[in-house]
Amino acid sequence: MQKNVKLPSRDRIIQAANDLFYRQGYHQTGINQIIEESGVAKATFYSNFKSKEDLGVEYLRERDRVDTNATKDMVNGIKDPYERYMSIINGVLEYMKETNFRGCAFGNMAVEITDPNHPIRKEVKLHDDRFRSILKDVIQDLKDSKPKYKHLDVAQVVDMYHLIAEGAIVASKNYNDTWPIERAVKLIENLVK
Repeated sequence: MQKNVKLPSRDRIIQAANDLFYRQGYHQTGINQIIEESGVAKATFYSNFKSKEDLGVEYLRERDRVDTNATKDMVNGIKDPYERYMSIINGVLEYMKETNFRGCAFGNMAVEITDPNHPIRKEVKLHDDRFRSILKDVIQDLKDSKPKYKHLDVAQVVDMYHLIAEGAIVASKNYNDTWPIERAVKLIENLVK
């Protein structure tokens, strides 16, 4: 990772964590490595974050902000409601290829932190809730777009879309291949037929 010394130290620490936590995993990444990669002093790290856990929470908040905005921008840039509906799973397919099947940053963290009440797990759930909210809006727009979609139960389609996408991401990561998401595309198409 290239150090960007023009960024404030807090941002450099988060940038280093973003790279290391995603690439290596949370438990495999130590504070000393983050300090070295970010180019800050140990005292600077601790003046910004009380602990690795605090940094993990902030990493997920920043990642959520970026991912949520990117997803919203993507769907808002598409006029056709059906294409907008399909763009999310198609975006997941491209993301998995781009990240060499590393998977979802939030899912990866959730696997490493087993306590459901842990602050990191709470951030994972908040991210899922925001994703589901985007899905809800997209599916509601689809339902309102044409009479052939009036039968859709928005809440049920949100649940199924979310579960299919999450499962496909994990399977794609496990198999290091696109076929699970390609199958998920078909399943998601079928949800609205």
